Amino acid sequence: IAAPRRALAALFLPPLPSRSILNSKSHRLPTGWSSSSSSSSSSSSRHSSSGSSSSSGWRRFSDRSRAATASCLAATAAGAALWSYRESVLVAETAGKENEPLTLSCDQTQPPMVASKHYKYVLIAHPRAVVAQAALTQLTEFDPDAAVLVVADKYNMDDTGGAGSRIYTANVHDYYTMNKLRSKKNDEIAPSTSKPKDTSSRENITSFTMSKSSLDPTLPVVKPIEDLAKNIEVCKTAFAVRMDAENKTIELSDGTVVSFGKCLLATGCREGKMPDVPDSLRSHVTNLRKVKDFDRVQTLVSEGRVQRIVVVGGGFLGCEVATKLASAGKDKGVEVVHAYVEPGALYRYVPVYFSDYVTERLRGFGVQERPYTMVLSMQQPADVSHNLQLVLQGFDKTALDCGHVVFAPTHLEGNVELAKHSGLEIDTKCGGVMVNSELMARTDIYVAGDTASYPDRVLGRRRMQSFDHSFHSGLLAGANMALTQRKAYNHLPVITSAGGPLDLDIVVLGDIDSNMEMYSIAQMEQSNSDSSEAVLHHWEKWQKGIVYYLRDRKVVGAMLINVTERTDDVRRLIRSGLKYRHRTEQGIPELEDAINLNFADPTCRHSSAKGVGLMRNPSGEKKA
Repeated sequence: IAAPRRALAALFLPPLPSRSILNSKSHRLPTGWSSSSSSSSSSSSRHSSSGSSSSSGWRRFSDRSRAATASCLAATAAGAALWSYRESVLVAETAGKENEPLTLSCDQTQPPMVASKHYKYVLIAHPRAVVAQAALTQLTEFDPDAAVLVVADKYNMDDTGGAGSRIYTANVHDYYTMNKLRSKKNDEIAPSTSKPKDTSSRENITSFTMSKSSLDPTLPVVKPIEDLAKNIEVCKTAFAVRMDAENKTIELSDGTVVSFGKCLLATGCREGKMPDVPDSLRSHVTNLRKVKDFDRVQTLVSEGRVQRIVVVGGGFLGCEVATKLASAGKDKGVEVVHAYVEPGALYRYVPVYFSDYVTERLRGFGVQERPYTMVLSMQQPADVSHNLQLVLQGFDKTALDCGHVVFAPTHLEGNVELAKHSGLEIDTKCGGVMVNSELMARTDIYVAGDTASYPDRVLGRRRMQSFDHSFHSGLLAGANMALTQRKAYNHLPVITSAGGPLDLDIVVLGDIDSNMEMYSIAQMEQSNSDSSEAVLHHWEKWQKGIVYYLRDRKVVGAMLINVTERTDDVRRLIRSGLKYRHRTEQGIPELEDAINLNFADPTCRHSSAKGVGLMRNPSGEKKA
């Protein structure tokens, strides 16, 4: 208290006069002050009148100073008492905890987390996801002695089911099998070979999420967990609920807290759900995401347990599922209805003429196409032979009774809930976690797979959903975590779609959007007029071809149809940034000569922004 008192006194009391001022005759001192002990009575008498006036003024000033000083001292005493009370509270809280470690947290809204065990690497992902397996392969190769923990988030932990699902409730070694492919002939699981063409960590509904191109032989072979290092721990009883990015700790659902040196976040996508489904009808609606979902629906159709099934979604996955269900239920007389809001199948991704072609092919296989149709609601059916009734809005509002509904969205939202709560930056446009070119979201925190929103040096920031992207991004993330010299992610992943009975094996690279300028080069096959297929408007049957997608005359994407062997050539073409300069009535020679497709009689067509475009053959003959 003494120091504040001296400071306040210096602030409110007048300073002492200097010796020169005291010796000055013109200076009048307050009462009781004198310039010398030998002052005469005459000088005192001369100043007596003025001294009495100065004395009263000084008294008033001193009263105000003392009052202000007392107020400040009272405030200081109150602050000291508050500080003493805070110290007493801290002493009471820490009583009996002198030997516990001290933890500091920058987040004052959450209590600090004390780690019970430290791992050099922690992977927050499904242990059977291809991105996790690829990362583990690199980590165990470059840092074989490091302790690694694999733990899922709540979404993946709650995802229950049987074969091909995302759940792991028992020992991973009991049912985890790596390098399995779905057989195209009998739709059964085929055993893997020593050098498989594709390495997938779980089965796929179709080949939509798998890369049909051969993997680079220089890439490491992804191995199952049981063949990797023995110091990999898989948490099967709890899931990650919170990550402290500042202190590098992760809290699990059972209260356990672990710390990490580096972390990989690969939580994938969330399941797309049909909106506004009543609880009483949920058992008759399948949100297509996993193999077990498709197996259940295919069983309903193949056994004839439903008379009519509705597939909602006009993208690649919706077209594949509608075609396969129509083939599976043909013998049982099951009616397959394909409903979507677009004017035609694949309308958002392909030119209008190809959308019309696919729509007509689907109708030729017995699929009832319902374009311009939106599902408004679901309710109990009027016909007791069906399970539910759909209220549809097209040009008119109608009702449709059916036995089951399949929701097949092509694009899914990223599972970013844990990342958002951990303070990582979320891309509001792409819906993923923002990372740099090295797949790093923050220092020592990496994100890969479907969750990552990464920058592409040619196409810009993007988020991909495919096996090819998960595989390569997992490899790079694992290598960057284990090595001191990090590399950028420059791989251009592909998305594939197998049309099944449509005989369309499609590979997509880069950006595809029907709002772009498009140029197609195709080899046509004349359809048999006596066949049962529907007569196709404008086009013969597509045998093979390429559709280029251009932005400002620059190739930014491509769709390959039955020419998957040219995938690497098209990838290099997009990476080169080819931009055509001249366009003639005969077409765009720069695009036609970019890749030698060896088509005998190619047909080219140029369109822009969903336009019908102009079709021609090499002779320059225009077709209607």
